[in-house]
Amino acid sequence: MESQVSKELIITFLPSEESAVCVIALGEKEIGRFPVKRREDKATISSAFSAIAKQLGVRAVVKEKASGEEILWSPVKIGALTAKNRFAVLPMEGADAGKDGSLTAGCMERYHAYCAGGAAVICLEAVTLQYESRSRDRQLLFDVRDPQSRASWEAFIRSLKIQYPDTILIFQFHHAGETADPSFSRRVCVKPLPGFGGDVIDESYIEDYIRRQVETAEFLYGIGVDGVDLKLCHGYLGSQLLRPYNDRNWKYGGSWENRSRFAFETCEKIRSRIPDHHFLLGARVSMYEEMPGGQGHAGADSPYIDLKEPIALIQGLEQRGCDFFGETIGNASLYWENMAPDRSCAVNVYKHASMAKQMKEHLRTETIVIGAGMSVLGDGTENGLRGIEAEKSSLPAFGSSCIRDGGMDLIGLGRQSLADPELPIKLRDGKMEEIHWCRTCNLCSELEMRQQSIGCPVYRETYRALLQKVRQEYGKPERIITGDGE
Repeated sequence: MESQVSKELIITFLPSEESAVCVIALGEKEIGRFPVKRREDKATISSAFSAIAKQLGVRAVVKEKASGEEILWSPVKIGALTAKNRFAVLPMEGADAGKDGSLTAGCMERYHAYCAGGAAVICLEAVTLQYESRSRDRQLLFDVRDPQSRASWEAFIRSLKIQYPDTILIFQFHHAGETADPSFSRRVCVKPLPGFGGDVIDESYIEDYIRRQVETAEFLYGIGVDGVDLKLCHGYLGSQLLRPYNDRNWKYGGSWENRSRFAFETCEKIRSRIPDHHFLLGARVSMYEEMPGGQGHAGADSPYIDLKEPIALIQGLEQRGCDFFGETIGNASLYWENMAPDRSCAVNVYKHASMAKQMKEHLRTETIVIGAGMSVLGDGTENGLRGIEAEKSSLPAFGSSCIRDGGMDLIGLGRQSLADPELPIKLRDGKMEEIHWCRTCNLCSELEMRQQSIGCPVYRETYRALLQKVRQEYGKPERIITGDGE
């Protein structure tokens, strides 16, 4: 069936050094472009092509992109693949799997909506590879050693790739470790952390998990997934192994060589099995956790941030075959505000931008960095930032500025993707006024905290009703402590 967008004649005016460039497209197919010398010519051109559109029986759409934002629609190479624009949907947990972790209709519909929304890269949420230790009651599972799980995931991925062949699908590996919920799963740890604890795991446990990740990557490569993301962030197992607090005397603890072994071995083994860079390999990295002894801190009990190890981590992973990195900061179970700024702490968006730039400055030019933490920016009005004009602090303006400055390559959409998965396509089509901007009210995170299916209660009635039901049972929480957001 012909899509609605192909029935539109799109007239776009792009800024240039001289004046402007007019781009004419039928749907997504560009059919011509030419310079526009005078501003008053725009009205004449728009009128002329609108008349042509009427004769063709299609709708005319006139758009004018703000200066500098055209970079959001420029393609960029990731490994041997090409991202069609500069938007990525971050790995957002939906907690809408079956009780056994299986794919459900709701989960699959969510990913079809992400793909239809126009982002170049879609990161499949924090998928657990084993169901024994998990942080969500209905966490999405892929068990590569289970034939039924393999079959259902193969059918799902193939359906996405048939319908959205130019969308890059990245699969994130997740293990909760000490953040697993002991009310329904086994909490494990590398060294007991105050307030968490858990069964202390041994070397054989980590070695088997590395094997499982490699097996999973090989299977995903075979069914058409475009890459995998190693989760080394937000206080989950990857972070727990990397942090200086892991000073236990074992193969995966103590020295930096030992603490980085899990990440480096996993990367090496996946890339040695899959040398093809059409299959992307990357990692989501917390540049610092902001806790004594945390990832990106100076010592086992040090409160001081020191980026020496995170930089060594990303450089070591790059040398071993990583094509991209997702920037982030913080620990989801300790301080929500750093990881996912809201309007009360919008200034934290500058921390994210600074860490993404640190990554870019210490990596090869061709290695891609996906920024995060920008859902708070919205359309630039009432986002909590001070000392900056609204038009410069909107998500598209700020994000495109960071890309132009070499501070990141793609804009990661977290909570904003829940509020409106169609943001990229609406922005592309000049329909900014139709975008459902994330209010960073964190009501989606409240649902996550209560082990409910996760979505936007502001714009979706289903989740609004669910939130009301949850509050009747549990009341309103004083603060959010849960999983991934941004």
